[in-house]
Amino acid sequence: MRTFLILLLLPLVVLSFAGCKGRGAKKSVKDYNKPLAPGQLALREIDSRQLPDVTLTPATRADLSKGIANSLAYLAKPSADRSFPMADISKEQVVKSLHALDELLKSANSDAQFNAELKKRFRALMSVGCDDQGTVLFTGYFTPTFSASLTPDATYRFPLYKRPKDLVASDKNGVADDTIALQRMPDGSTRPYPDRKAIDSSGMLRGTELVYLADPFECYLVQVQGSAKLRLTTGENMNVGYAGTNGHPYRGIGQDLVRAGKIPAEKLSYFTIRGYFRDHPEDVATYTGSNPRYVFFDRYTTEALGSLGQPVIANVSIATDKSIFPRAAPTIVSTSVADPRNQNMAYTALRLDQDTGGGIRAAGHADLYMGEGDENERRAGAQYSEGKLYYLILRE
Repeated sequence: MRTFLILLLLPLVVLSFAGCKGRGAKKSVKDYNKPLAPGQLALREIDSRQLPDVTLTPATRADLSKGIANSLAYLAKPSADRSFPMADISKEQVVKSLHALDELLKSANSDAQFNAELKKRFRALMSVGCDDQGTVLFTGYFTPTFSASLTPDATYRFPLYKRPKDLVASDKNGVADDTIALQRMPDGSTRPYPDRKAIDSSGMLRGTELVYLADPFECYLVQVQGSAKLRLTTGENMNVGYAGTNGHPYRGIGQDLVRAGKIPAEKLSYFTIRGYFRDHPEDVATYTGSNPRYVFFDRYTTEALGSLGQPVIANVSIATDKSIFPRAAPTIVSTSVADPRNQNMAYTALRLDQDTGGGIRAAGHADLYMGEGDENERRAGAQYSEGKLYYLILRE
């Protein structure tokens, strides 16, 4: 599962006004994808007493325990060793933290007791964010549901592809990193994997089709989201999920539509973009071709999977840059989310870092998994709020 409805829209650089909004107010630029300085860690320890309090319902506790089991299942795999230590945090520390958090979820008799014990037993490490002050942009993602066919016909013509056999997984400084992808050539040499335009124009993936969709932009959306639930023409449901990428960076397409005069800047949103391509399917290839990133898929019997190979859970899982943050770790998110009227309301919750995405490459951006269905599509499309991200590590 990866990403990011809002990333269809704008680069993660926004203009804001410092101080008052009156005449002469100075503009400041926030780049949520600002990389860390050389040698800088993404996390900074703070006093645990500064952690915001969370509210837990019985359903929330059950979902978190289920998510903790998924994180522990990932960490039990030998392949997880390659991703640690991360930000000076070891795999063993994350495992102990998850077990302790699960025990606390089951034993605390009230929110007050839970929050007090959490602050006493856990260290708090805050993301430095985009500005070294902890500012993090929280966007949203969901699992879309589309109609599809296992065989092509006049209606279902747009394929999702399996992971190609010539795609070579790589790593960065010994840590798994999906920004590096190589193509194994017939003579055994390697080269950077081709980008979207080269893949689509060459037909190099012919014969590796997994399933076919009827709408070319829906096909692109599945690549952006990284997974989908498909309703097959046979009446069955099919879950498809992430199986790798071509290693190229993600590039949003919204500003291209604005520059071309297709959508007014003030009306640009996920929903206007989707509506435009629904009315103009002939333009899909032109604009999506500017995003060089390509995602490959596999069929899964489980629900949507995150980049850890474990199911993601609505209102529990988050996606971050896994080259700088510890995988599977427990977190607290403090931001705002859209209510049913699309009005922002304060939101503070325990979440688990279980996913990643092509558009998330910095300490200043994280993505909240909303779930499946139309309502969660709306929530994900409306999610665009600043906040703080804290990692919870059990004290020694």
